[in-house]
Amino acid sequence: MPLTFVIGRAGSGKSRYCLDEIRTRLREDPAGPPLILLVPEQATFQAEYELVTTPGLHGTLRAQALSFRRLAYRVMQECGGTARIHIDDTGKQMLLYKILQARRDDLEIFHKAAEQRGFIAELNELFNEFRRYQNDAGSMEEILARAARHQQEDEDGEAASFVRKIQDLRIIYQEFETHLAGHYVDSEDYLQTLAQHASRSAYLREAELWIDGFAGFTPQEYAVIGELMRTVKQVTVALCLDRDYELGEMLHELNMFYTPASTMLRLKELAERYGVALSEPVLLSGEAPRYKQAPMLVHLEKHFALRHPPAYLDGIELLPDTKRRMAEDSQVRIAAAVNPRAEIEAAAREILKLVQTKGVRFREIAVVTRTLETYGDLIATVFEDHGIPYFMDHKKSVMHHPVVELIRSALEVIVHNWRYESVFRCVKTDLISDDRQAMDELENYVLAFGIEGSRWTEDKRWEFAVQRSLDEDEPAERLSEDELDRIHEARMQVAEPLMTFERRFKEAEDVRGQVTAVYELLTALRVPEKLLAWSEEALAAGHPERAKEHSALWNRLIAFFDQIVEILGSEKMSPEQFSGVLDAGLESMKLGLVPPSLDQVLIGTLDRTRFGQVRYAFIIGVNDGVLPAKMAEGGILTEFEREMAAGLGMQLAPNSRRRLLDELFLAYTGFTLPSEGLWISYPLADEEGRALLPSEYIRRISRMFPHLASTPDLLMAEPSVLLDEAMQADYLVHPERSMSYLLHQLRLWLRGGELAPIWREALAWYAKDDAWRSKLEQMMYAFYYTNQERPLSTEASSLLYGHKLTASVSRMERFAACPFMQFASHGLRLKERRIYRLEAPDIGQLFHAALNKMARDLIEDGVRWRDLTAEELMRRAEQAVDTVAPRLQSEILFSTERFQYMTRRLKGTVSRTAAMMGKHAKRGEFEPVALELGFGPGERLKPLTFTLDNGVLMELIGRIDRVDAAPYGDYEWLRIIDYKSGAKSLSLAEVYYGLSLQLLAYLDVVISQAAEWRGKPGLPAGALYFQVHNPLIQTARPMNHEEYEKELLKQYKMQGIVAADHEAIQAMDNELESGRSPIVPVGLKKDGGFYSDSNVADDEQWQAVRRLVRRKIRQIGEEIVRGRVEIMPYRKGKRSPCSHCVYRPVCQFDTLLEENGYRFLHDWDRDELWQMIMEQKEEA
Repeated sequence: MPLTFVIGRAGSGKSRYCLDEIRTRLREDPAGPPLILLVPEQATFQAEYELVTTPGLHGTLRAQALSFRRLAYRVMQECGGTARIHIDDTGKQMLLYKILQARRDDLEIFHKAAEQRGFIAELNELFNEFRRYQNDAGSMEEILARAARHQQEDEDGEAASFVRKIQDLRIIYQEFETHLAGHYVDSEDYLQTLAQHASRSAYLREAELWIDGFAGFTPQEYAVIGELMRTVKQVTVALCLDRDYELGEMLHELNMFYTPASTMLRLKELAERYGVALSEPVLLSGEAPRYKQAPMLVHLEKHFALRHPPAYLDGIELLPDTKRRMAEDSQVRIAAAVNPRAEIEAAAREILKLVQTKGVRFREIAVVTRTLETYGDLIATVFEDHGIPYFMDHKKSVMHHPVVELIRSALEVIVHNWRYESVFRCVKTDLISDDRQAMDELENYVLAFGIEGSRWTEDKRWEFAVQRSLDEDEPAERLSEDELDRIHEARMQVAEPLMTFERRFKEAEDVRGQVTAVYELLTALRVPEKLLAWSEEALAAGHPERAKEHSALWNRLIAFFDQIVEILGSEKMSPEQFSGVLDAGLESMKLGLVPPSLDQVLIGTLDRTRFGQVRYAFIIGVNDGVLPAKMAEGGILTEFEREMAAGLGMQLAPNSRRRLLDELFLAYTGFTLPSEGLWISYPLADEEGRALLPSEYIRRISRMFPHLASTPDLLMAEPSVLLDEAMQADYLVHPERSMSYLLHQLRLWLRGGELAPIWREALAWYAKDDAWRSKLEQMMYAFYYTNQERPLSTEASSLLYGHKLTASVSRMERFAACPFMQFASHGLRLKERRIYRLEAPDIGQLFHAALNKMARDLIEDGVRWRDLTAEELMRRAEQAVDTVAPRLQSEILFSTERFQYMTRRLKGTVSRTAAMMGKHAKRGEFEPVALELGFGPGERLKPLTFTLDNGVLMELIGRIDRVDAAPYGDYEWLRIIDYKSGAKSLSLAEVYYGLSLQLLAYLDVVISQAAEWRGKPGLPAGALYFQVHNPLIQTARPMNHEEYEKELLKQYKMQGIVAADHEAIQAMDNELESGRSPIVPVGLKKDGGFYSDSNVADDEQWQAVRRLVRRKIRQIGEEIVRGRVEIMPYRKGKRSPCSHCVYRPVCQFDTLLEENGYRFLHDWDRDELWQMIMEQKEEA
């Protein structure tokens, strides 16, 4: 039972020594006693492959590459222990969830922790650590007793907090161990069982054992190794060390080999304790066989631990040509990339270059990073683009797999009573239906009518209607019978399997029945068959890893269901509790896949992955804070609490200080990995442009190889003209990806740049092949694309608009804001998806409808606004809201308590506004004479008509909120009132530019047809906005009632423009003698003149502004029928229509594009504007 150490630095041949010894014994006796190679779990595949591919050996039954766990299972098969049910991390997390729920009242610190996302996973990891380091519930009792004594001496109270946390952990851990004991076996139990049964195993007594690939062990593993030393014929342990370390030797914590040296000393102590003889160690010194073709890598390995290493070939005078050739053919390359994507794309190109020019196999290349969190998805995308086969060594979470998403969302359907989000999370897995068109139509319908809850399960067909207007006379719009049938069919596709699932789930008496309901849902939807089909599709598309995920998931889920039933089968749980347990388990479920192909680039991390024989290694992301890594603090036990626990005698994993010091050894193993070439790279900035610094290892290696520092490589996202031709040629390694680089060069050439000969040759190569030429031509069309719409042809315009253009004023304003906006809304008739929710336009619609309803009722009752008290007006306003509210968005205001509360607030707003309108009426002579007054074909007033230059007849139509009139001899003053839910004023500049035509166009329509409509000519008195709101009055001092009412009246002051006529103004505000009116935008001086901020217009100005409005409308009409549709929004100060334009995703307007830019409008002052308006000639 001797113990032999095989010692050597990186690359010295330790693994080869172990394998050669095993191979020698196999050749001597292929059927002899067992030969066991014990390696880390993730290295078993590599080690097995090395064994079975040994030349001259046609397979072996004698030798096996095993992990601790597989060795334990092998011994348990022989000696007993396999009867207990295996429980993995998924099962343990569900068990912990159950314990936390059951014992929550006994816990002080963690009584609500079960609901915190990620807590159970952390707790499970902590308990795994406890078990690996041989801490049971009894040892925790001892720690707790010592901590309690320590607490009495603690003045800061930190110990008290620690004691409460340990107390909670003891309760949970004790319950956890009780549940596991005698029933289940987990990964940690395997090792304990192996230690107990090793001496009874005939298999082990005959075996020889080699241990390789470890730097250190846990106490559990040491216990196993101790028993193995006493049992097997001989033990050989390979360790990465610089020398032999003797018992009693004190190790310096800064020694790069501290951890493997500590391991050696611990194993020697075990050998001494168990009386195991120590053989003379095998010291593999001298020239490392790994680097026999790479002297630079020899230098790097030898001096890596030094902060100030000697330079390569130091003291030798090198000629410039020699330095240049060394840099070009260097076995070590350092490169800086502009960002991570440029870094990975450069690595991909270099890998292809190695394969194509040096005959390197993909399996002889490794990509190494400190963590895959930053690079995992990026590497997958880039390597697939470049056609590089790869295997990523990580366990992949299943949480976002469609099948898992279906299970979770189906449970949410039950828990949240068929809420929209839950139902369509199910739908979007494509496992209920793959008819996406039908599902999209169904989703649109559900969103439009806010369908949730029992509406999904009712028998009758859905036949909801859209209420476009709140007018009682306006009919609702419904879909056609065919459309409703399609919606019903799609709904049944979704509802039937989920209804069956809900019924079975709710009928279930225990967790076993609930799991059965989930399983039956999956089988009813033919999920196993669909997973198989997905796997075959992924394999055919060249994605073997994705194919493995799909094929492995079903068995993993079935095992997961078995564990739930085994652990919780007889429990009774609500849907919410069951969903929580399921989530706790699924969060920990990860798929660990073996490489699906033999010839792949292996991608892994320094701390996890075990690489085989690697010729070329790419160490990426070598940035400060990444390598060496920053030690993350926190977790359930803080660093301080871990130190306290260790001080009280509790064994735990190495602390953050030790782990940080071990980063040097990790980096050493990575940088010394390859036998022929090392690529080291780091990004200068992250994907968001934030600057990143290189790691200290970059500086260290640069000092080792000064010829590299003088010629640093900068990795660009695109080939630059500044690069020499050879470096540009590096971008031509893969036809698909190289085409994008070629297109970039062609784009620069079209802008006046040079096209290097290498790219001319590439263009000629693509042009020779029909398939590539066709693809290149299609992509080159993009060069001539501009994000701008060409004018419509005369024919297209005629087909789109016809010979008669019927338009509203708001359509004219849209065109003035941006021609494309008008084209999208009225030409293409694009509409936003209708969603059942209350938005600002809906509230504005309610205000309009309620006030108009109230005004109509007053007219029908023969009552004037001025005749009613504020209380009566407010009562009538509330009644009006009650009448119109049910018609808004399919009774949305009655759908929830929140909306009912909002309804009460909206009533308050309308009633307060009505009371203020009564005050306005009392101060003037104007009375409403028309509400919702339409002009256009079939309306009370005729449309404004224009015959355009091309003969098209344009009719302007619309609907005016309110028209007020006041008598004036043989004439009648007329004014327009437009209700607004937000603050709005009339900008003369916006009128001039055509952006705000509506109010004045409406006044023009009324004035021009007043004689016919009202029986007497009309004079323009004003065009005003009335804001419907319920303002809060801010004051610096207390107010009496009269002051409050005056201030409130000012808040309802109308904005717009009024006639510069004292009689008209008196008709609007008969209390105004001098000063500023609280209800109209006018201020009178004592001499009868107007204040400069008064918005007034005399007769000539009214005529001029009416002419301007008509001219603008005609001009816009001409532009529309001419087919003008360009993307050209205005910009006036900070205002632009783009900020609220719903068509932005369609037009893709971007000021960074040369062809996209704003149409800047000058902000004239009012006097200049009036002058320009007045100077315009009257049209014939």
